[in-house]
Amino acid sequence: MMRDWIVSKEVRDVKVARWEGFKQLAKRLPDHHVLSVELVRTEHDETAAVLTIVRDGQPVQYVVMGDAQGRVKPQQREPDPDKPRADAQPTPHLAMAAGTSPSGDGSASPASVALGDPPVKQPPTPGIVAFGSALMTTTFALGEQATAGSGT
Repeated sequence: MMRDWIVSKEVRDVKVARWEGFKQLAKRLPDHHVLSVELVRTEHDETAAVLTIVRDGQPVQYVVMGDAQGRVKPQQREPDPDKPRADAQPTPHLAMAAGTSPSGDGSASPASVALGDPPVKQPPTPGIVAFGSALMTTTFALGEQATAGSGT
């Protein structure tokens, strides 16, 4: 139990440090610059693109969820793209994807650093959904087919 708390604190410290680094970088870059793109497969064989973008001198993070082949899930929301939400909360689906390993041993899911909080994720805009979709299908569908014959 104590070990789980230490791991959780260490993971949270890493997330906070990363976010602070993104904040410093975003102050120096123009709007719409991409700070980070993370493509992950969740414990439930879903895929996700986590995109960190500069908006008004601040980093803003979006998540686009897909199926096992990287095809975007139809329930992606389309909010007003000019209004990042400070009160945005992860959906239960996203929170489950970012949770602990289903093995029940309390270990963190490999996707939890990218998908978990901090920061609070903003609802993806149509442009973010299109960008995430292109990245995920290329990586998780075409990429897996292309590497199948490589012997690795």
